[in-house]
Amino acid sequence: MTAVLPLGVETVLVTTEQIGYWEDVRRRFFRNKLAIAALTVLVLLVLLAILGPIIARGDYTTGRLGYELKRPGDHRWILGTDSLGRDMFKRVVRGIGISLSLAAGVTIATTLLGMVLGGLAGYIGGFFDTIVSRTIDAVYAIPYVLIGIAIISIFGRSFWTLLGSLVAVGWLSTARLFRAAVLQIRGQDFIEAARATGADTRRILLNHVVPNALPPVIVSIAFTIAGSILSESIYSFLAIGFTEPRPALGVMLLDARKSGFEVSPHILFVPAVVLILLTLSIAIIGDALRDALDPKLRGAG
Repeated sequence: MTAVLPLGVETVLVTTEQIGYWEDVRRRFFRNKLAIAALTVLVLLVLLAILGPIIARGDYTTGRLGYELKRPGDHRWILGTDSLGRDMFKRVVRGIGISLSLAAGVTIATTLLGMVLGGLAGYIGGFFDTIVSRTIDAVYAIPYVLIGIAIISIFGRSFWTLLGSLVAVGWLSTARLFRAAVLQIRGQDFIEAARATGADTRRILLNHVVPNALPPVIVSIAFTIAGSILSESIYSFLAIGFTEPRPALGVMLLDARKSGFEVSPHILFVPAVVLILLTLSIAIIGDALRDALDPKLRGAG
């Protein structure tokens, strides 16, 4: 891609190679208006999760008689109250924090585990690659909800158990993507040149293979975050994840179903809209990153 830019009475040629790969990715991403809107929404939700508990202090777990099902818009309750008279705003901002904290832990663990196993399987090959590949195929054949139910049933319900159940299935996609990327890269000329100079396996992996196989993992990270948030809500809604009085988004959705949201729809719509905005914004960002990192799309600009 070549562009002609005016500079006084002269012109200069700016090529993609001069700009650099990551600079070109950044430009492509920020040209996507939908991605910018999604990023704005995500930043606002993250700030809300960080600053919300500071702004809206006070109890958010104990019910208050006489304040049940207050509608949104009241000067004391911006988002109304739930069936037990608890402030929905206080619970929602903490629910966002719970979802993001869990998603961050799951994403870090699954990315590291997937990159290590997928990278070694793709680079070493042979028997190790067969074991990793067959393990991925076997776990993929089992519905992830059943795996989560089994793990939670054995170890009990807690933050760490839920995190472990999501990690148990979350590393599969990252490992598969990273393995495929490494398989494409390991036969390249620059890898052979590194071997010829006497570089050991560790140096080749860290300095040459990982940086070049990283783009698909970056996209996978975004979808892992969104998937973790959605999975946590599903587990909590099925009453096998977080439970009362912890104000996770899935817990609030379950409470809305039990409390009869037909009378006061806000107890369903508030956590549902927040969950949709949170997961959809991250998914849109991941999709925009995939477009920006795709070499074919980069060459089409």
